[in-house]
Amino acid sequence: MVNNNNPLVQILRLVDEVYEAEEPKQMSRGRPRIYQDLVILKVFIVMVIKRIKTFKGLHRYLQQNPTIQRRCGFPSLPSRRTLGRRLKSFSPLGPETDSGLGQDADCQWHRQSQGQCRG
Repeated sequence: MVNNNNPLVQILRLVDEVYEAEEPKQMSRGRPRIYQDLVILKVFIVMVIKRIKTFKGLHRYLQQNPTIQRRCGFPSLPSRRTLGRRLKSFSPLGPETDSGLGQDADCQWHRQSQGQCRG
């Protein structure tokens, strides 16, 4: 169990303080996004700091650490598939960027394990 004085919890608190939300966007086609970009950013930070290399591992970590899960902004834990989809499409530079940060990280981990990238 992680307590509130844990450095990771303090980093997530700091992200809450310094994050500036963008203005609401127009509705786009497809299923609406339930989790805000801030929540996905915090999950990505957890993934990097804890050196978690798979979405399954991330899901398991959040399941076992409800304090971190709540600090990230999840009232209940989304599915592993939802985490993977959102992290792959997430870009901290804004929606106009070409590829998501999650895709870059996924590609880097794939490259390390397979010796190449899927593109």
